[in-house]
Amino acid sequence: MKTGLNRYRLAIFVGILVLIVLLAAMAANLPSQLRELSRAAEDNLQWSITQIDTEFANLDAAISRQIATQSLPEENIRLRVDIALSRLAIINSGRSAEIFGDSEEARLLIEPINDFADAAIALSDAPGPLAGDALSEMQQLVSDVRPLVRDIALLGVRLGAEQAESRRTQFANQLTRTGGIAMALLVLMAILMIVLDRLLRRADHRDAELSASTKQLASTVTASLDAIVTANESGEIIDFNTSAERVFGWKRDEIVGLTMEDTFIPHRMRDAHHNGMKRYLETGTPRVVDAGRVELAALRKSGEEFPVELNITTTQSGTDTIFIAYIRDISERKINEQKLIDARDRAERADKAKSQFLTVMSHEMRTPLNGILGVLDLLKTTSLSEEQGRYAKIATSSSEVLLEHVNEALDITRIENGRLQLTFQDFDLADLMRGLMDVFVPLAQEKNLTCTLEIDATMRQRFHGDSGRIRQILTNLIGNAIKFTDEGGVHLHVSGINGLKSSSLRFEVRDTGIGIPKDKQDQVFDDFVALANSSGRQSRGDGLGLAISRRIARAMDGDVTLTKSEDTGSTFTLTLSTLSAVPEENTKSEPSDVAPPPVQPRNVLIVEDNSINRSVLNGMLTAMGHDVVEAVNGVECLKKADETVFDVIFMDIGMPVMDGIEATQRLRADRGPNAQTQIIGLTAHGREEFREQAVAAGMNRFHTKPIRLDALRSIFIELASGTPSRLDAEKFPEALTEMIDLLGHAKVRAVADTFFAELKTLIADLGDNAAHSDKTLLAEAVHKAKGAASLLGQTELQAKLGDLEHEARSDALGDLTAWADALVSSAQKAEQSIAKAIPPDSGTT
Repeated sequence: MKTGLNRYRLAIFVGILVLIVLLAAMAANLPSQLRELSRAAEDNLQWSITQIDTEFANLDAAISRQIATQSLPEENIRLRVDIALSRLAIINSGRSAEIFGDSEEARLLIEPINDFADAAIALSDAPGPLAGDALSEMQQLVSDVRPLVRDIALLGVRLGAEQAESRRTQFANQLTRTGGIAMALLVLMAILMIVLDRLLRRADHRDAELSASTKQLASTVTASLDAIVTANESGEIIDFNTSAERVFGWKRDEIVGLTMEDTFIPHRMRDAHHNGMKRYLETGTPRVVDAGRVELAALRKSGEEFPVELNITTTQSGTDTIFIAYIRDISERKINEQKLIDARDRAERADKAKSQFLTVMSHEMRTPLNGILGVLDLLKTTSLSEEQGRYAKIATSSSEVLLEHVNEALDITRIENGRLQLTFQDFDLADLMRGLMDVFVPLAQEKNLTCTLEIDATMRQRFHGDSGRIRQILTNLIGNAIKFTDEGGVHLHVSGINGLKSSSLRFEVRDTGIGIPKDKQDQVFDDFVALANSSGRQSRGDGLGLAISRRIARAMDGDVTLTKSEDTGSTFTLTLSTLSAVPEENTKSEPSDVAPPPVQPRNVLIVEDNSINRSVLNGMLTAMGHDVVEAVNGVECLKKADETVFDVIFMDIGMPVMDGIEATQRLRADRGPNAQTQIIGLTAHGREEFREQAVAAGMNRFHTKPIRLDALRSIFIELASGTPSRLDAEKFPEALTEMIDLLGHAKVRAVADTFFAELKTLIADLGDNAAHSDKTLLAEAVHKAKGAASLLGQTELQAKLGDLEHEARSDALGDLTAWADALVSSAQKAEQSIAKAIPPDSGTT
């Protein structure tokens, strides 16, 4: 090692000596070379300046000769002029301009010369031949400027010589400084040599430390928990640590010298490994090498295949590539992952089973409820004593409560499946609250409780939202409060904040009941949770009501919270954001003394597999004066439809042999006597589950069981008016269906016409004003249109309007002309959809 360092030092000394000799030779020869080069450059520049005088002399002679003899061609004279003028350009640019610089004497000479150039160019470029007066004028100009040209040439020579001498002096001084710097560099090199010598001594010390570190690293590799295998380019194993022995079952002495292919690479992967190593060595393109951790399979000595996590890196040993593989046995981790996957799958299956159970139970409970409520409705049409009427009313109320619980159970599955639908419409908040109190005040009085309502004055107006869902949530909260309050009462306080276009509503339901312990307050919002006190009596929670209420509220961008719960009672708060409703126009019509026309008797076919449901529905229709025929499934329905023409067919959707969907499709396709008959679908499932299938099959409308007398009367009144029509499943959404059911075809048609007129105005404004100045007004206008589109069930149009509103509010508006074109397309689709459901002339029927 020391011999190598001495040789290194000697090489440095020799190199420095050579540099000194070369620097001395350059310093001795450089000044003479520089003087010669500078002189040659200055002589050439001076020649160029003096040549100006020569060219002007030649030009003067040529003009004089031409005037005297007219023997030269005109092009020759113009060429001489151009040459002289080009020479003049020398004094205004390049090195000549640098020589003259800021010399006042040069400036006084150059200015008239430049004036001459302008005049000469004007004469030379004038149309016509350069002869006669023009030639004489040119000669006079040349004669006048020649003394100035001679003076500027002499001045340029003098100034050039002075500047050249000055530069040579500067260069000499610079060379002196350079020599000094060179000497300083030599001294510095000597110092660096000394420093380098010390560094080399330190290197000796570090080499010893590195040797010790290498031994320590070898010990670390040996003790590593990961298997570390080192192989050469041929795939031969050259090192194998202790963990590798434990993972693969090979001893180091057994495996070193063998190849990876023949030991721990599975047989099915050996060709791929061989080709990959070959490709990497030939092209240097890695796939597994230096690609980070990858999961593969490996082989133990026993032949057992197991999963491993592998990371391969490379290093160079001379010209050879060494591969280092870090291998971790992940068998246990994979087993645990599979256990987690199995647990997740079991949880998902259990959740699906729960949802399926709720769906099936709601269906099975609706079926007997259909019979119960139907019989009760029929019972109320008979002569009953006061006591019997009270009993019938109680039974009806209890059945309706049970039906509400069934609906809640079905809502759970809808929310979890993302199929919960909201119906937005204008409603009077005060009327909604008073109607709610009308239901609960008698219930509270039965327990000697008070049930009071307080509405802030600012909330006594109309809003736009899903009033049905609001009523459902408050029904759960108030009913729960009454249920668990024995003394005192329940108070509903309605407050909020009104904005220009939207409002925040707050409903507080306070009771004086038994309260909820703090450690149990979050549980009351879980599914199927009811708290019990120490005596085993249920204390708070009704299993589903609060859980559904919170989920529905959150689906409406609101929430239900427990804001207070003490020993003396609890306070549940519902918060919601709603839109302000458009003020109603004062369109009161004169009262009519004409009674509605009586319902015309109709031929009706009931298709229902449940005998009780058939009997109840038959009884209600017969009591209304209709002729009724029954069928127990879709096949029997088709047979009877071939024999008799019916005005209305009530078709159960789920039946054995042939269900109502298939039977409806066949009736519509067969073009028989009942191809155009009004078909009313009936289902014990939720409306969302079968709405699209039913309408696509050709049903005119459908109802969730149980169907009540009022609904039956509405169907036949509508049938008598001639307004029912076949609906399109894709272009006749649920929201529009419910709106038509609520308001009737005429009013919905009028609303649609107003909406599309306003939308066309908005689109026209977008197209005419591509740079809308007031983005807030634009956002408000689009927001209003979006709400109307939602009300009419036009989801595509609503989504596009929502995107435009978002861009306007976030100050990120794009091309408004493009937005106008996009909205035109969506508006046309929406207009066609509503036109199919409600023809334009239906507004007058």
